Amino acid sequence: MHTFLAVEPCDYEIRGLYRFATLKDTGLAEALADVWPDQPRLLMVAADPADATTTENLALDLASALTKAGRGVGEVRVLEQDTAEHAAPLLAGAQVVVLADGDDEKRAAFYADINLADCLATADGNVVLIGLDGAALEAAGVAVSADRTFN
Repeated sequence: MHTFLAVEPCDYEIRGLYRFATLKDTGLAEALADVWPDQPRLLMVAADPADATTTENLALDLASALTKAGRGVGEVRVLEQDTAEHAAPLLAGAQVVVLADGDDEKRAAFYADINLADCLATADGNVVLIGLDGAALEAAGVAVSADRTFN
């Protein structure tokens, strides 16, 4: 598994009623170049499983920003309360897994409920895992080296 920590990876521009996301110039897009699958299935795992709207918006913003940075995304899914019963197949089918930032207590309980650490431990070696905060990776039982940290 290729693991990255990208804290607040997006910049936002507001134009009228619309918000546009781009990746911050931290080197994340370049670091992903050698491991990024072609048009991957991206799965955003919620920090607060009951707050699907926030997680969905974050997932779409990040997918849009990645695509603008040359890391195209084929499909976006969200693992939250309504899809938790399908956690194992969703995780198994994702080529990019993003762990949302947010509520540490709710996240830890949700990760335990869906057996996230076990699913990630058995994931394909080519899966790209991006934590949007260090606590997300810690709760998932995953460590990241300093050279794969982008702020």
